[in-house]
Amino acid sequence: MGKGILIIIAGVSIIITLMILSLNSNSEQGLNTTAAYFDEMQARLISNSGIEIYLERLRRNKSLTGSFNNNDLMNGEYNVAIWGPDTALNIKSVGSFNNVYHTSLIKARRDAIQMPQITSSLYISASNLNLHLSGNINIDGTDHNMDGTAGPQPPLPGIGVPSGTDSSYVVNDLKPNINNAIIGSGTSPSVYTTPDTTNWEQVTQNMIFAADTTIGTGTYSQGSFGTASNPEITYVNGNVTLSGTLTGYGIMIVNGSITMSGNFSFYGLVIVYGASTITTMTVGNAGIYGSSIFVGQGMDFKAAGNAKFYYSSQAISNAEANLKSSRFRILSWWE
Repeated sequence: MGKGILIIIAGVSIIITLMILSLNSNSEQGLNTTAAYFDEMQARLISNSGIEIYLERLRRNKSLTGSFNNNDLMNGEYNVAIWGPDTALNIKSVGSFNNVYHTSLIKARRDAIQMPQITSSLYISASNLNLHLSGNINIDGTDHNMDGTAGPQPPLPGIGVPSGTDSSYVVNDLKPNINNAIIGSGTSPSVYTTPDTTNWEQVTQNMIFAADTTIGTGTYSQGSFGTASNPEITYVNGNVTLSGTLTGYGIMIVNGSITMSGNFSFYGLVIVYGASTITTMTVGNAGIYGSSIFVGQGMDFKAAGNAKFYYSSQAISNAEANLKSSRFRILSWWE
């Protein structure tokens, strides 16, 4: 009897020992599985974060391509490669964590810049408009190339305004010599009413988001904002004076008042906007080839000297074809 009990106890002990060993083994396997899962998820997170980081860098550096290796992130690292044109952009990111690797590959397309409809050489939209034109200014809706020669497109109005009341005000305010200097489609003075249905806040914010250069209040008289072969989106946040031999190509958005003087020249689209009264002054030989749009609650517009506002389909097309936005469409995401 006693011997039988000892045998049973020994057997039970062996079974319990085996169960404990099995539980320890399962626990260790479970721990290993959990650790491996964590490493895989961390590598994946690092890889996808690399994609996001370089999409943001592409937003600012619009010509960024090549390989960018050994980037540290979250106690791991990632390697990124970027190739392809803006219409079929490829970004590959390989993340690693504790010798576990994860690869993410996206195909994306950079959106084009959305240009507003160009309806005149000079468009003015304001609830309260004060107009002061004098000197030998030229506001010409006839198409010009950027070198001043005749362009291929039909003429637009010299000045466009959103209401018939504004149109009458502009015409009645013109002096005889200025009256003959506003030409374009129709008879002189070429002043036409075009209803303003554009959401200028949305238009300007999309362009500001894609700005290549941002400047603040001040006077700028030398250098250039873009070139004919590499136009830029320039955002001016504040009141600015543009003078001297300064030139610009592309799009300029001014959130504030602007003074253009000297030999300042711009080729493309200039948009000046603001929630309050905007003062726009153009003197000297300053000139804009393309189109100029002034939108504000109030507009105090002064132009004198030999200022030129010339419609140029070439300058606008050059900006539209070569400028890049900072928004992307993800076409596919593989990992």
